[in-house]
Amino acid sequence: MPRTDEIMLRLWPVPESCAQVRHAVRKLCADTPLADLGDDAELIASEIVTNAITHAATLITMVAVVRSGELVVTVSDDVAALPVAGSARDHDENGRGMVVVDSLAGAWGVTPRPIGKTVWFRLP
Repeated sequence: MPRTDEIMLRLWPVPESCAQVRHAVRKLCADTPLADLGDDAELIASEIVTNAITHAATLITMVAVVRSGELVVTVSDDVAALPVAGSARDHDENGRGMVVVDSLAGAWGVTPRPIGKTVWFRLP
């Protein structure tokens, strides 16, 4: 039977939540055969949680699962608005998060829920 490791965090929509997510995802990767994914996983999860904090401002649930050699992370909030890749100009401080996600994740997407959405990504 394949090994499964999982963490779940319920987070307030405050900047400190990003640090909690980065630490938890890095530790999960370090404690599994996916340690080499830690940097990318930490960055992608942080970007998605930052979007939830900024645009949803509701409680956030982050779940990260390692299963069969793959990391899957989901971030859920209570706002239906979907994330979009920004068109930030060179001097803009924001607007690049989903571009980062799109360039680093093996796959990612959004699943609508009855209240809100779940943004997920996968790293093989």
